[in-house]
Amino acid sequence: MIPESVIQKVLNQIDPEGVIDLTARLVRCNSVWDPQAATSEAEAAGLAAQWARNRGFDVAVETVAPDRPNVIIRWIAGPGPRTLMFEGHTDVVTPGNLSRWRYDPFGAHIENGRMFGRGTNDTKGNLAAMLVAMAALKASGVPLAGSIVGGVLCDEEGMMAGVQDFIARGHADSVTAAVVCEPQDGLVCIAQKGAVRARFAVHGRMSHGAMPLSGLNPAPAVARIIDGLASLEAEAIETIGKNPLLGWPSFTPTVVQAPSQGPPQLNVVPGEAEILVDVRTLPDQNHDAIRKALSALVRQTVRDINQRYQETDRQMGIQRPWELDVTVQFLSDRPCTHTDRGDPVVSSAVWASRQVNGRDPEFAGVPGATDGTFLWALKDIPIVTMGAGDRQVPHQVDEWVDLDQLVDTARIYALTALHYLYPGDHP
Repeated sequence: MIPESVIQKVLNQIDPEGVIDLTARLVRCNSVWDPQAATSEAEAAGLAAQWARNRGFDVAVETVAPDRPNVIIRWIAGPGPRTLMFEGHTDVVTPGNLSRWRYDPFGAHIENGRMFGRGTNDTKGNLAAMLVAMAALKASGVPLAGSIVGGVLCDEEGMMAGVQDFIARGHADSVTAAVVCEPQDGLVCIAQKGAVRARFAVHGRMSHGAMPLSGLNPAPAVARIIDGLASLEAEAIETIGKNPLLGWPSFTPTVVQAPSQGPPQLNVVPGEAEILVDVRTLPDQNHDAIRKALSALVRQTVRDINQRYQETDRQMGIQRPWELDVTVQFLSDRPCTHTDRGDPVVSSAVWASRQVNGRDPEFAGVPGATDGTFLWALKDIPIVTMGAGDRQVPHQVDEWVDLDQLVDTARIYALTALHYLYPGDHP
C-alpha cells in the first residue's frame, strides 16, 4: 500500500504549464521524415535530450540512420529487479495540404483548452507527458526499487527502425515492462493488432491511349487484386469475427498507383501499376496463411487476366505476343500482442488511472501497431499502451489534444512508475 503522502509528493512535482510548454516546443520542431525537404527527427530528439540532461538524467543519443537519432534516457532510482520503460516517438506524419489546416501545423496553437498541430496527439504530447512524469518522480525524492528508461525513438511512423535499433543495441535486455505512450483517450490498452504489409506489382506493356491493343493495360489486374482483397477480408470477418478488444480484421489497399513511377498521362496506357496493402490481423489469424493467400491471389490474377486478354484477342482476330505478370513483395510482418490483465505493469496502470480519474479505466486494444510490438515480440516485454488524445485524430488535418487530459496523463504515467517500482509492492 502506497501512503497518500507519497502519492501527493509525486503529483506535486507535475507542473501543468511545464507539460504544455514542452509539448509546444516539440510540436514546433518539424519532424516529418522528408529528406527532400531536409526535415527529420533530429531537432525534436535534440530538444528532448537537452531537456532530460538539464534535469540530471543520464542521456545517450544514438544514430539509427543519418539525421535519425534515438535518445536513451536512464535513471537508476534504487536497487531492485525491475526496469520500467516509457516509450514515445519523435517522428510525425506529413501535414499534407497546408491550405486545409486552420492553424499552422507546426505552430502549437492553443484554443479552448486544446493545442492544435501535427504531433500534438500522435505523439509529442504524450512524449512530453512521459518526460515530465519521469522528471517529477526523480525530483520527488521518493525511494524506489528499480530503474526507469525513457526511449525517445525515431521512425515509428515508418518501418520502426528506431525501436529495432534500440533492441539490437541491447537496451531492452534489462527492461521488465514498458508503457507505450500513444493517444488512446485514457484507455488502458493491453492488446494490439498485428500487421502484414505487402506490395503488389503489375507488369503490363505501355502503349498509346488511342492504340491500347499495342500494349497490355495493368488496370484489369489492379481491379482483380482489389476485388480479391475484399473477398479475403469478407472471409476473415466471417470466420474470425470481431475481437472484443481489437475489433475486426481488415485487408486494405492503401496506395494504388499507375504508372508506379513517373507522372500519369491521360493518353498513355501505363506499363506498370503498384498496390500497397495494409493487412491488420487479430490473434486468431495465422500470418503464414495470409501470406499464402496473397500469393495465391497473385497466381489467380495472372491466370484470370491473361485468359481475358486471350479471349479478347481471339474475338478481334489478333494475337498480342506478351503476357501480363504480377508479383508480390512482403514489406513487414508484425504480430499481434497481448499482455495479461494480471501483469504487474497492467495493475500499475489501472491503479494510477484510478488515482487520477477516480474510477477504474476501461480496457481496450490498439487498432494499429506501435513500437511496443517489437518490444513484445522480440524481447517478450509486457506492454501497456496508453495516453492522451482522441484515437480517431492521429494523422488528420487540424490534429489536436485536450490539454487537461494531457496533464492528467503525465500524472498517470508518474504514478504508474511509482506503483511499479515502489519498494515492498513486488518481489
